[in-house]
Amino acid sequence: MSMLQCRAATKKGSRCQIEARPSGLCHTHDPEVRCRVINAKGRPCVIASGGGPCERHQGGQQAPVEQALKDVPLYEPTGAESLFACAPAQAPVVVRPEPREEPPVARLTYAFVERTFNFT
Repeated sequence: MSMLQCRAATKKGSRCQIEARPSGLCHTHDPEVRCRVINAKGRPCVIASGGGPCERHQGGQQAPVEQALKDVPLYEPTGAESLFACAPAQAPVVVRPEPREEPPVARLTYAFVERTFNFT
């Protein structure tokens, strides 16, 4: 079984080394398992509580997952455009044969055909 690595960045800026959940983030970075109650600074609480409010915020209203996800820094390699960057596709080279000159067509006269072939 292959281990998927978390997509988030650590505080030092390197990629998180913890195994990812189905969301692509680990248990530390995934907003689904964080407290998410808005704290005094107006930001969602980041304590990993298994999905409900932490002990400090019992009974508090949780922020939507989408709002909490905005605060998760995703890892981008330095100097790269994207994690999935690839070289641009090149147009295929089509090699066409050089046109050949057709030999001249001989016109056959009715008299020649009559002499050559016996149709009687």
